[in-house]
Amino acid sequence: MRLRLLSIAIACACGSRPVAEPRPAKRIAIIAAERGPQGARLVVLDERGDRQFDLIREADSLVRDTHPVVSPDGQWIVFASSRGRKLDETSLWIAKLGPGAEPERLTSGPAIDSHPVWTRDGTAIVFASTRDGGDFDLFRLAIAQGHARGELEQLTHGKGHEVTPAVAADGSIVYASITPQPDGQVESHLELRGIDGSISQLTTGPADTSPALSPDDRTLAFARPVAHNGAPDAELWSMPLRGEPTPLVDLPLTDESGPVWSPDGRFVFATSVLRGAAGNPVFSSVIVIDTRERPLKARLLQDRVGAIARLTPAVTRVPLDARAIASDPEYLPELARIMAEAMAAQKLEQNP
Repeated sequence: MRLRLLSIAIACACGSRPVAEPRPAKRIAIIAAERGPQGARLVVLDERGDRQFDLIREADSLVRDTHPVVSPDGQWIVFASSRGRKLDETSLWIAKLGPGAEPERLTSGPAIDSHPVWTRDGTAIVFASTRDGGDFDLFRLAIAQGHARGELEQLTHGKGHEVTPAVAADGSIVYASITPQPDGQVESHLELRGIDGSISQLTTGPADTSPALSPDDRTLAFARPVAHNGAPDAELWSMPLRGEPTPLVDLPLTDESGPVWSPDGRFVFATSVLRGAAGNPVFSSVIVIDTRERPLKARLLQDRVGAIARLTPAVTRVPLDARAIASDPEYLPELARIMAEAMAAQKLEQNP
């Protein structure tokens, strides 16, 4: 039964991209990458999940624009994109924040550049890159008026991969350190690079990823697997910067990653992925958790036109409508409803 549901989920994720009625909207609060026939494009969402407009000017070919981050002053957006490259290769691009923005390439060369994040003062970005020989390391690039300034500065030189950075107000960086093991598995834990360059371990792993610091730098959200029916899936956790982690929500059957805090520290957004029997992603959703709600619940940003595959959310400094978020459907029941409707539609199509 689950395999059948997953097959239906694939059909939902890969079908034609629904087109919402265009509305003149200048408010940009939530941004996400939306999958469709043209790859993955950055779109603006409201708190209910309805698409407002496409954010970046459409490319001439199939592209993958993901992992957007908005500058602290709200003027610029940096994202990873395959523009001008193979679909599985990404460089970093920057654009003025606004509808139909014209992006400019920030990084070049054959390296894979990914997971950018702004420093809190808005003068630079930190990102993961393979430009030092194959493994991912962290680099810093100064930014001024939407353009790269100066030379790249390499920040880490680990034996494995250093990825998914989060930068604190004092310039220290939390990231995931991933090390391949001789048996083919990988070990992953969270580390902190201090402003003096010193490295300290924050979590024990063995599979902790995608850290995100709260605006006050007191709380760390990240992904860690939990066993459900003998199989692990990634869940969202939180912890004091140097403390013991506790689960945020428990969402069996889906993998959660890439948590993002709202500027007021109230909401945590993330990507949730439904996977097939072989572990391949078949559908992705943007979810949100109100940390003031009790009990904590994951809610789905569901577009009114139907199920649309979305991932890697970003949040601007525009105040969020808490009442609208509270009206969003609870994630797992809504996902079950979507799958049931898709199954019924497929059955009707096969047996008219």
